[in-house]
Amino acid sequence: MAENAPLFRVATHPRPPKRSSTTRNLLLAGLAAAAVFGATFHVVKHPTPLTHLATPTFKAYNGSDFCDSTYQESGYIPLPHKVDDNYFYWFFESRSDPAADPLVLWLTGGPGSSSLLALLTENGPCSISDNITTVRNPYSWTNHANVIWLDQPTGVGFSYSTSPKDDDHDEVDVGRNIYAFLQTFLASHPKYAKNPFFITGESYGGHYVPSAAHYILTQQLLPRNHGPRINLRGISIGNGLTDPVTQIPLSAALAVTNAYNLSLVPPSELTQLLEDAVHAGVLAQQCGSDRQSCIDALTLWDDRVIGAMTQSSRNPYDIREFCDPDCFDETHNAAQFLNSPRVQATLGVHKPWVMTNETTYADFSADFMQDYVSFVPELLAHGVRVLVYAGDADLMCNWVGNEAWTKALEWPGKLAFNAAVVAPLVVRGTSHGEVRSSGHLSFVRIYEAGHMVPTNQPAASLALIERFFNNLPLDKDV
Repeated sequence: MAENAPLFRVATHPRPPKRSSTTRNLLLAGLAAAAVFGATFHVVKHPTPLTHLATPTFKAYNGSDFCDSTYQESGYIPLPHKVDDNYFYWFFESRSDPAADPLVLWLTGGPGSSSLLALLTENGPCSISDNITTVRNPYSWTNHANVIWLDQPTGVGFSYSTSPKDDDHDEVDVGRNIYAFLQTFLASHPKYAKNPFFITGESYGGHYVPSAAHYILTQQLLPRNHGPRINLRGISIGNGLTDPVTQIPLSAALAVTNAYNLSLVPPSELTQLLEDAVHAGVLAQQCGSDRQSCIDALTLWDDRVIGAMTQSSRNPYDIREFCDPDCFDETHNAAQFLNSPRVQATLGVHKPWVMTNETTYADFSADFMQDYVSFVPELLAHGVRVLVYAGDADLMCNWVGNEAWTKALEWPGKLAFNAAVVAPLVVRGTSHGEVRSSGHLSFVRIYEAGHMVPTNQPAASLALIERFFNNLPLDKDV
């Protein structure tokens, strides 16, 4: 795979997890059982509950020409339960009605990739030109939403810590940290506290997003929780990895057939490829009780499944393209922009920006093939809407696997969801995909898009996410 690829790079020497995997797996098993049997579920309590909020440090801009003219701020929120962990965020108010529009948190995947990559190349208010200046994005999610792009876990992007004790290793850490971040953000920005709140992300965000939402939900059920309430209304996951047991065996599906009639492997290698994908899925299934199987599944999937389909330099994030030499050229302009002294002074940061933190990737190596789909039924049971969308040219987290896990999901609405009529995703009179919706769950396949849907289909993805935020039918023009 390409050396500069932003997501899913395998660490050569994975670092051991910080906590006992047995303890963690028992916790997840308990949550999964609760998910199956109803809305009453085990509350994940912080071992040392948040007793105080941190003080954020940030720089605010209003009417600036720096990326956008709306109110924006960038800065750090220390996590009060950590030694010296400081989360960097860049926040933009809505271009329309900040007081009424939803508050949205965006989490890029990796694990270990900076959310600023999405801000500047996907769904943020500006992109970066070849002469390293900002260009207004007319399809920004801030058109009708207040959006936070957050660098997490610890050490990712401009976030930093001075203590190795702050290293994160799994989704319990992720949920706890994001909850602490949001408590401080809302306490210092109380005018957004009642706005509808959504957590969004892509790729490894298929782990982060449901885990963070679940942690928020459980914490708010604690009887002595006196922190700011989070008005959680929904989550969205784009081309995510949420249910490896279902998705990994289907990771070679586009080699069998795809919408672009592309041959990804020689016919003589197809049988072995499919067998390797199934074997990786078996290892993923064993991951819940055997840490080594987690790492073996990741290695086999990356080397023999994704690797086999990209031997000809086919772009794993968009099979319509080749990596020549990089798979995601837009990152170069973003890196130059974010590392310029002028921009760093404006943002209030003093750390070199890298797209992906390799230490974080290694720290999460045993988490990669863990299953977080069990959180989704609990969220649905508590009225949290769930949108799963996928570009149909992506190999890494393909649309076939994402559709499969939504159809396999065990929840009271399963039969109705699977029987729902698939409707076209119509935007400006043109079909850009297919929508399946029932109850609070929706799956959308996006045509002519790869791993980063807002980059490839900016107008369609903006229309989709705004319909979702407003609880409108996803398939119809409004």
